[in-house]
Amino acid sequence: MEKPVLILLLVAVSQLSLGQVADKADIEEVIVIGELSRPAVRSQIIRVETDIYNFYNANNGNKKLNIVCRQVALTGTRIPQRVCEPVFLTEARSRQMRRFAQEFFGVAELQALEVSVKIETDEMNAVYAALIDKNQSFAEALLVLEDLKARLEELGG
Repeated sequence: MEKPVLILLLVAVSQLSLGQVADKADIEEVIVIGELSRPAVRSQIIRVETDIYNFYNANNGNKKLNIVCRQVALTGTRIPQRVCEPVFLTEARSRQMRRFAQEFFGVAELQALEVSVKIETDEMNAVYAALIDKNQSFAEALLVLEDLKARLEELGG
């Protein structure tokens, strides 16, 4: 039998969003991830992701590296889904689609985006690594997010 994972979520994540270090006077909220329902897990994922992205955006030093979330109806559905991605990737995809629309020739090569944004992706990964090294709350929030996503997967998505 798998043991439920205990997470001191409020301290790790809320302190991350405030950029503070938790002290003993802080109130801790303990969430047992193994007992959360699918809607509760999804809600917590959005909460933690939002805190992580806000902290990252405030500390990355380059607005093109900011991660922005929006509701998008993906191809083949009218149901909007939350999509979060860095600004540089959104801009590169838009440029690629404009080029395709103007030429109206062949197939839009969105796979080529990976190559065209490699420098920005490497820079973003370096910023993440530096923030993990410098900020314990950021590292903990990423682990919380990983645990929540594992639980969602366990519940069938």
